Formats: sequence, structure tokens, C-alpha cells
Amino acid sequence: MSSETKESLFDVGNGIKLWYRTWGNSTGIPVLFVHGGPGNCVADYDGINEKFFNKEQYFVVEIDQRGTGNSLPSVRDGHKNMPMYKDISITQMAADFEKIRQELGISQWLVFGGSWGSTLGLYYAENYPSKCLGLIIRGIFLNTKDEFDAVYSQKPFEADAKRLAEFNTFFELASNEAKNSQEQTLDPNDSERMIRLYEKMILRGDRDAIWRFYVFENNLVEEDESKLLYPLKVSEGEFPTALSVSFFEARLFLRGTFEHPLTLMEDVKKLKEGTTGPVKTWVVQGTGDEVCPDRFARDLVDQLKKESIPTTSHFVDAGHKASSDGVFKALQDCIKDFNEYYTK
Repeated sequence: MSSETKESLFDVGNGIKLWYRTWGNSTGIPVLFVHGGPGNCVADYDGINEKFFNKEQYFVVEIDQRGTGNSLPSVRDGHKNMPMYKDISITQMAADFEKIRQELGISQWLVFGGSWGSTLGLYYAENYPSKCLGLIIRGIFLNTKDEFDAVYSQKPFEADAKRLAEFNTFFELASNEAKNSQEQTLDPNDSERMIRLYEKMILRGDRDAIWRFYVFENNLVEEDESKLLYPLKVSEGEFPTALSVSFFEARLFLRGTFEHPLTLMEDVKKLKEGTTGPVKTWVVQGTGDEVCPDRFARDLVDQLKKESIPTTSHFVDAGHKASSDGVFKALQDCIKDFNEYYTK
């Protein structure tokens, strides 16, 4: 039994290397941690997985998704690396996990992730069900137009003066970009066009656009007021994260919503194809989640049950983050439940 932490770079081709870290019991239950964003990385989670998984019992694999964190080339190192990932897809990202699974000689693993990690984790499980021991996801995002509109259009914020002001600061920059490009006036409820304008600015390295994009969503998610960011004042220490998150969110959300729409809801039936039966699924959702509203998680749970996928759901009075008290406790309960389910 080995419990040492190991870090590695794995070449997935086309000049791209993925950084990953393993820790825990090398003969224990394997876990794939799928981080969120997209554009965040393992380091952004401050070692929270060590609070979920007993290192004597589990073997945890944490991967910086392509282009993020310590993976190379990293968008955190500058917008010059963005063109390398202009064609990035969720299909490539799931295939990256498969390559690392094979490299490590793991036959099956528990898939564990939240936010964008729920999107990519669910996609992976639907496409590689025989490789999954189970699926635990929180802060559900299915990359649909309705979810896109819930964050990137004005209407959802009209009843909340503070949130509306934050949205208007976000909208202002895209509106100005449309005017300066002599384009048609931007409708504040045209979410697709707004994010396409932002992507245009992000790709040319516009610091204001990169920062405002990142801050707008960060402040919807953040529950600790001391960690709220100012949209008109760039924090240099946080800017590399802003580079990565703004680029990958704009690119992958536009691709998965409009260009090559994902069918995650329809494809939950694929979870029936696990090695010993359907992939048991646990869903955790904060009812106060502003960036991933709980109605979409409820729709997913309904669909899972409709397809007879064994499902346990926890809707808790909490926000978006894994560290949010109610979410944290529910995730602990899911892991305990998985352990009983797996070892029975």
C-alpha cells in the first residue's frame, strides 16, 4: 500500500500535456476528481478532496483539464496560448480522462465533480459507463440554452437591484464592443451574442473584458463577502485564473449550447450500460445556487429516475460551492453511501 502524493505530466498529443496528481491508497477505491470552471484547476480547490476521501481507503486522481492550471500549454500563462484550444470540445476532455485511466492501469473509478465538473463528469459517465463505479455530482450544469440565459441575460436579475447592477456592469462592455464595431445594438437578453462579443474581446487579450467576465460569475458564486471582487479593479494575483476561466467558459459554453449542442439529459439512458448494471448516481444541489439554479438539477433527477437509473438526491439550503455548509455535508453523506453501496 502506498499513500504518497505523485505529480505527473501526461502527453495527450498535439503538443498538449496534462498535469495530474495521485494520492491515497494505491490499492484502494479509485476516484476521478473532475474540477469545475471550465478553466479552474485542482489548486483552486484548496485540498478540499482530502476532507472527503480517506487516504487509507481511496486512491484519488486529480487532473488539470487541458489548457488549465499546470497542464501545458496553460492559458493561465497568457492569452497567447488561447488559439491552441480554439477547437476544444467536451469529447476531447473526456477522452483525456480515459487516456490517464489507462496509463494508471485503473479498470473503474468513482467520478466526482461539481459545476462544470458535473457537466464533464456526467458526459464522461454517459460515454464510458463501464469504467464508472458510481457518479457523484453537485451544482448541476447541463449546458442548455435555458441555463445559459439564467446567467447571461438581464431578465433573471430584474427583481434584485444589486444583481441587476452587477449584470449591467457586465453588459456594458459587450454593448460598447458592439457599438465600436458598428454592429447592431446589443439586446441585454441576447445571451449568445453577448458572450460571442466577450469571446472576441477575450481572444485579443482585452484585460477589462477578461476581468469583468470572471468577476461577474465569481460574485454570483461567492458566499464570503470578503472574497468578492471588483469588476473595475483588476487583481493581478487573480488575473491568471481570470484568463483561463473567461476563455474556457466562453468557448465551451458557446460550443456546447449553440454550435454542437450537448444532449446530456437525453443521454442519461446510457448510464444503464455499466459493467454490473446502471451507474448509481448521487446528485447534490444547493437551492440557493445562483449560477446553477436548482430547477435544472430537479429536471435531471426526474430524468434519471424515468430511465430507472438508481439515484439519490440531496437538495439542501445552500449555495453553489462544495465548501458551502449544506453541500459539503451532503457530499460527505454521498461518499459514505457510495462506500456502503460499493462494499456491500
